This record gives sequence, structure tokens and C-alpha cells, in this order.
Amino acid sequence: MKQVIAAGLLIAALAASGYAQVQARQRLRVPDRPAVVQQRPRAGALQDVVLGFYISQFQQVAEVNDEVFAKVLPFLREFVSARFEISARRTRALNQIRQLTNRGGSDEEIKRMIKELDQADADGLANQQKFLTNADPLLSATQQAKVRIFQAMADQRIRQMLDRIQNATPNQQQQAAPNARD
Repeated sequence: MKQVIAAGLLIAALAASGYAQVQARQRLRVPDRPAVVQQRPRAGALQDVVLGFYISQFQQVAEVNDEVFAKVLPFLREFVSARFEISARRTRALNQIRQLTNRGGSDEEIKRMIKELDQADADGLANQQKFLTNADPLLSATQQAKVRIFQAMADQRIRQMLDRIQNATPNQQQQAAPNARD
């Protein structure tokens, strides 16, 4: 099991360093060349990185043994997968709302998109509740509390990592790339 976790961390590190290198190369392109469409990490690759983060940290933070972790793992995978799908729906709805309000969309269109946004938010909460409902019976009360603390910490760290990737200057990306290869 520890080898699987180590492999997941290695994949996460390689994916993050590869993305930083691609971004750095794109920002350093010759100005008179036509702009190349910025490449973002594939949703699947990003999902794998986040799943790897959850897997690598969950067992340690929640202090569960290998047997319990093996039982929780399918629920954890399902939770992260559904979360990505819900997050994509939420982002699409929010972007549509922005566009509709900027161009003066009809009240009917705006209300429909608000309903989609609200549904995505409700689905996100339901997804988390489903995960906890499935995992809690396998955990002690202390472990249940640690899982909830872990989720809050994981959400914050993932947001910080994504912000760093998205907002990194070319110089920061160049500095990060050599360190990732070492």
C-alpha cells in the first residue's frame, strides 16, 4: 500500500513540474509569433494529482490502519471524482452567469443559470455527506473528527496549490521547474 502511495506522490510531483515547465515555455515565446493557445493540465491529470494528495494524506492524518483504509479508499475515489464533475458544472454555471450579466441576458436565462449553480452547490454538499456517511461507520469518533479537519485542510491546500500554478510569474515557474527535477 505504501508503494502505491509513493507512486501517487511521484506522479503528482511529475505532473506539477511538467505543467510549470509548459507554462514557462509558453510565456517565454517570441513576441512576434502568433500566440499559442495556453495549455492547461488535463482535467484527468489534475484529478489524479488531487486524488493522489487525498490518498497520500488521508491514512496518515486520519490515523487508520491498512485494513480500514482499503475499505475507505473506494469511497474516497468516488468522492474526489464526483467533486471534480460537480466543480466543473459549478464553474460553467458561474461563467454563464457572468456572461449573461455582462451582456444583458434575459431574466429567464439568468434565473436558469442561477438554478444550475445552486444545484451544483447542493450536489457538492450531498457528495460530501455521502462520503462521510459511507466512511464514518468504519471510523472511530476521533478518526471521524480528523477526517473533517483533514477535508478542510485539504481544500485549503489544494486551492493554494492551484492558485500558485495559475498565478505564478514566468520567473517563479522557471525557479520551480529546476527544483522539481532535482
